[in-house]
Amino acid sequence: MTEQITAKIQNSEINQLRETVIEGGYCVGCGACAAVSGSPIQMKLDADKKLQATTDTVTKSTFSSGGILSVCPFSNQSLNEDQISQELFGRDGKYHQQIGYYLDTYAGYVVEDNYRDRGSSGGMGTWIVTNLLTQGLVDGVIHIHQRHPSPTDPRLFHYQLSTTIEEVRNGAKSRYYPVEMSQVMQLIRERPGRYAIVGIPCFIKAVRLLMRQDPILAERIRFCVGLICGHLKSTGFAEMLAWQCGIEPDNLLAIDFRHKLPDANANRYGIEVTGLQAGKIVTCSSPVYDLYGTDWGLGFFKYKACDYCDDVVAETADVTVGDAWLPQYVKDSQGTNVVIVRHPVIRDMMEAGMSAGKLQMDRISADEVAKSQKSGFQHRREGLAYRLYLTQQAGEWYPQKRVKPNASHLNQNLQARQIMRVALAAASHIAFKNAVKAGEFSVFKQQIDPLVRKYKQLYQGSLGKRIARRIKNILLNFLGNFNRG
Repeated sequence: MTEQITAKIQNSEINQLRETVIEGGYCVGCGACAAVSGSPIQMKLDADKKLQATTDTVTKSTFSSGGILSVCPFSNQSLNEDQISQELFGRDGKYHQQIGYYLDTYAGYVVEDNYRDRGSSGGMGTWIVTNLLTQGLVDGVIHIHQRHPSPTDPRLFHYQLSTTIEEVRNGAKSRYYPVEMSQVMQLIRERPGRYAIVGIPCFIKAVRLLMRQDPILAERIRFCVGLICGHLKSTGFAEMLAWQCGIEPDNLLAIDFRHKLPDANANRYGIEVTGLQAGKIVTCSSPVYDLYGTDWGLGFFKYKACDYCDDVVAETADVTVGDAWLPQYVKDSQGTNVVIVRHPVIRDMMEAGMSAGKLQMDRISADEVAKSQKSGFQHRREGLAYRLYLTQQAGEWYPQKRVKPNASHLNQNLQARQIMRVALAAASHIAFKNAVKAGEFSVFKQQIDPLVRKYKQLYQGSLGKRIARRIKNILLNFLGNFNRG
C-alpha cells in the first residue's frame, strides 16, 4: 500500500513538471530530472531540434523516489541562485547585485603552452580544469566534447569524462549546441572518484540541486566551473551556419563555433564546418559576420527557457569564465577572459599561476565584470521583468525568478524590442523547419527577414518610436497565437 501511494505521489510530481515546465516551454534540456536516480524521464530532441524532457514512458509503477521538481532549474519547487550561492559562498564572499558572490575578479589570458590558441577566448577555462587534474584535486573533468553523429543520434556534441591532460584540452572551446547531463551523472554514481564539471549557468544550478539530494554526487563532484552564457541554441544554429557554407543540415559532421581570425577583433571570430558535399568530406570556414543570422541579439534558435533566466554569470559555480567584452580587451584577436572566483583553492591556483608567469591577469572590479556582459544583464534583468509581466497578464504559469514582473521601467520602444526578440526566437524555429522541408536555405531568410527588419527599425531613433507603437499589438497577438499553438 505504501509503495502504491509513493508511486502515485511521484507520478503526480512528474505530471506537475510536464504541465508547467515542459508544456510551458521552460525546459532547457539540462537532464537534471532524468538524472534523478531511477527517473523514467528521457531526454530527446524535439521537432525544433531542442533537447527536452519527455515523460511518454512514465507510469505509476515505474518510479517511486522523489526529487523531480526540486532539481529542475525552472521549477518553482527548487531553490533559486541566491539561496544556493549564499549557502556555498556567503560566509567569505562579497556580494554584487549582478554577479552574485565572489572572492576576486580578473581579466586576462593564459601565457603558457597553447591554451589561448586552442580556446575560444583567453584559455582560462581549460587552464583551470587542467590544473585541477594535474594538481591531484580531481580525478576527471566532465565537459563537452565533439561526437560523431549516427543515424540514430545526429547530435554533434555531448558531455564526456576526461581523465588525461590531452582529453581535457581536446574539450576546449564554446559549444553553442544542445547537450544534457543525465548520462554523465549516472557515470559519476557508477565510477568512484573526484570530479570537476563545466557548464552554463542553468546546468550548474541543476548540478547543485542534484548534489543537495544525492549524497554520492555531493561527495564526488568537487568543483563546478561555470561559463558565462548569452543563451542556449537548438541544433538549428549549427545547421544554419553550415548550410551557408554549402553543407546541408543532414550532412553536417563537425563544427567549430569560435575559429579565431588573425588581425581581427576578438568578437569578430569565424566558424569552421566539416561535412559531406557530393559524397566527399569537406571543411570550410567563414568569418561569422559574413553569415546570416549570427547577430546574437536576434536570438535565432534560442530556447524559450533562456528568456526566463536571470543568471548570466553562473552564480552557483566555484569559478566562472567568460569573454572580456570590454574596450581595453576586445581588440586583441586572441581573446581575453573575465574570471569570477568564488572558491579559495581556485583563487590560490590562479595567484600561483600569475606569480609564475603562466597567466597574464589584471584585477578588475565586479562592476567591470558586469559591464563586460552589459547586454546580457539588460536582457535578463530589466527585459525579463517585462517578459514576466506579459506572461502574468496572460494568466499563464511561469517560473518564479529573483526578478519580479514589471512594465513601468521600460518605455514603449524598449517593450517592443523585448516582444520582438521573443517573436524572432519563436519564428526562427518554424522558418528553419520550413526551409529544410523545401530544401532551400533562402526560404528561411525570406520568412524571418521581415521580422528582422522590423526589429532593427526599433533602434533607429524617432522611426523606432513610430514602429514600436505600430507593431506592439501585432506582436502581442502573434505571441499569443504562438503560445497557444
